[in-house]
Amino acid sequence: MGSTRIILVDNGSFEPEATLSLRRLAKSVGTIIGQPVHAISVLHSHKVDAALIANEPAQIFADAVLAANRDGITDLIVLPLFIGPSRAITEFLPEQFKLHAGPKQKMHIAPTLYGDDGLLCSILIDQLHATGWKKDSGTVLLCDHGSPAIEVTLVRNSLAEEIRVELQLTADELIACSMERRPGDEYAFNEPLLETALQKAKGDSVILMQFLLPGRHAGAGGDVEEICTKHAPAGLKWRRSDLIGSHRELPNLLAKRYSQVSL
Repeated sequence: MGSTRIILVDNGSFEPEATLSLRRLAKSVGTIIGQPVHAISVLHSHKVDAALIANEPAQIFADAVLAANRDGITDLIVLPLFIGPSRAITEFLPEQFKLHAGPKQKMHIAPTLYGDDGLLCSILIDQLHATGWKKDSGTVLLCDHGSPAIEVTLVRNSLAEEIRVELQLTADELIACSMERRPGDEYAFNEPLLETALQKAKGDSVILMQFLLPGRHAGAGGDVEEICTKHAPAGLKWRRSDLIGSHRELPNLLAKRYSQVSL
């Protein structure tokens, strides 16, 4: 008789705190659903010194599939710690699974965090209010990483519109932007970039972080903070919101996504 294993999968980071945060989140989700949830990264985290992550080496997806096969796991349930349909989820994971899975193994990928239930929008609004922001106090810049997949950027834009509607903001009061983008006209859908959007910001502005876990981009002293320090107009006050991964309701959102998986 086969068995099931649940894995919470993030993109991966060379920063130890990202792995530690992922593990805490997996444990919280496991408590809610009453089953173990394993913290796994797509790439990168296996290169982190184990001494920096509680002497437990991080595991990437390919190795997790091989381990599941050795352990006789027939159904691998993936909970994506991704906001939208990143190519890591739609292309890389299926390719890696095909390469490393056993003949009887099946993979089931839960929906990503953004959905039509408004849960992710509520989390972002909570994170915005937690900064002390008030309506008319300053511009909100909803900032994601930037993606080569237009589907991911469309999710960012949809989230921005949901927040505008909920808080009764105009397009000038809440600007959706990306930290970075690939060169070329074919990736212009990521625009505006954060450094450009900052030029339109007014008052006590908030960088509403559409990032999940701390790392070289979103953590203290990371790329987002560096861009703001370098490109914010003189006199503009700005601050960053907490990351989505720190919000108390994220484990419940992930548990709901788990409930949407069909075996």
